Amino acid sequence: MIDALLRRPVSAAEVASDGIRLLGAVSLLVALLWYGPVEAALFALVLLGLLVSRCLPAAPLFSSLYGLTLLLAAWSSVMDLYARISWWDLAVHFAATGTIAVMAWYLLAAYGAVTAWQDSGQPVPAFAVPAVVTALGLALSVLWEFGEWWGHYYVDATINVGYRDTIGDLAAGGLGSALSGILLARLLRRNPPPAHRGAPGSALQRRVQG
Repeated sequence: MIDALLRRPVSAAEVASDGIRLLGAVSLLVALLWYGPVEAALFALVLLGLLVSRCLPAAPLFSSLYGLTLLLAAWSSVMDLYARISWWDLAVHFAATGTIAVMAWYLLAAYGAVTAWQDSGQPVPAFAVPAVVTALGLALSVLWEFGEWWGHYYVDATINVGYRDTIGDLAAGGLGSALSGILLARLLRRNPPPAHRGAPGSALQRRVQG
């Protein structure tokens, strides 16, 4: 994974994606200097997500979209946009959970836990990838809501929690993950692995573990 993290970008799209990761590092520095520990912890988590994505074989354009979405979600919290714009919270949960769920799928695929291709070289059933991505999105949404509850009661009481907020966030995250899973499945079917389909996870594993 260290080799994958330190490799040089080989295209303009990868350079752009690394530029967004640099924005994540700058955001963390800004949070440390001008904001509080809660904001710093939030951007540290975002930066971790950005660095993990560099080790995965997702398309650079998607990695850039993923990074921008994470930064948008974090800065929306810092700038209090969730309280100022009534629908912004659901929109961000829809977009962010969908992109994070796809990255989680790529992470599992990198270690051979999931795949889009059977040992015979045929694609898995059409519902398989969307179902896994949706499940990942819902699971991550639940973990996030647990984190919000913990943060509200033990860190900062201004963090918004409540039954309506939680259910709305879970629904938006689930819908975003389902749509992202459908798009990912179509992308994977149109771009089959170039070689060694009998072990479709091997190329991903080499990228992460080599």
